[in-house]
Amino acid sequence: MRPRPVIPGRAYMFTRRCSERRFFLRPDPLVTNAFWYCLGWAAEKHGMILHAAVALSNHVHVVASDPRGVYPDFLRDFNGLLARVVNAARGRWEHFWDSNQASVVLLEDEAAQLDKVVYTLTNPVGLVEKAADWPGATALHAVLNGATVVAKRPEHFFRKEDNGGGMPATVQLSFLPPPSFSGLPLQDYRSQVKERVEGVETEAAVARRGARTAVLGQRRILAQRWNDKPSDAEPRRQLSPNVACRDKWLRIERLQLNKLFQEIYQDARRAFRAGLEAIFPLGTWLMRFRAPVQVSSA
Repeated sequence: MRPRPVIPGRAYMFTRRCSERRFFLRPDPLVTNAFWYCLGWAAEKHGMILHAAVALSNHVHVVASDPRGVYPDFLRDFNGLLARVVNAARGRWEHFWDSNQASVVLLEDEAAQLDKVVYTLTNPVGLVEKAADWPGATALHAVLNGATVVAKRPEHFFRKEDNGGGMPATVQLSFLPPPSFSGLPLQDYRSQVKERVEGVETEAAVARRGARTAVLGQRRILAQRWNDKPSDAEPRRQLSPNVACRDKWLRIERLQLNKLFQEIYQDARRAFRAGLEAIFPLGTWLMRFRAPVQVSSA
């Protein structure tokens, strides 16, 4: 896996897929509650600011900001805990997530942040007619109305306090606008999101009518077996972007900086392995904990 810079204050879209695209996250009440509980607990522990989230039957999307620059720890705790909680409910012991590195897309500008919030909230469209029809975990209502999501501690997995348990009885999640919209009146931001969501729903409905297809619908989604997977072939060897930015030149600049980070990191790693003095680039994560290395401050 290639090293990725971890720098405080950035906004991202995180994606993780279930092993073999199986429906381990089929949206029954237990799984929906577990998703919210694990996400809220991990976000609070690591100071992540949530902007949008959805759990489909075989993958999750989370849009969040990372003020502390600790998103790898957040992903480790969120993904790891959710896998164990759902595996325990399913009676499974094997790998829950696929073997690929979790997708982490840097949201560089205002347009990219709004695009990914809308993409996340409308991800169920096509399976259901409206984003709000998704029967599982979606932050749509919380984003548009400012509602707080409350999740209870999954009792099948965690011990209660009187039995030595240390996890909170409930977790609350709030979804705030991304950093680029922090100066915009909240109602204006919500109106933009609502309009964009409705636009996606309308376009999808027109496309279905043209193709004479229909959505799967809530009833059939909930009737799927959790060990099933989609019947179509899994796309392979596709590009996996790590930067989203509507501004062409800003995107090129960020990609060039990422390339420079990789080059400096690999040079420093080779020097370190040879026993020479090495200074790793700003954003170095894992080597800071594996060895007492020096990291540039700029």
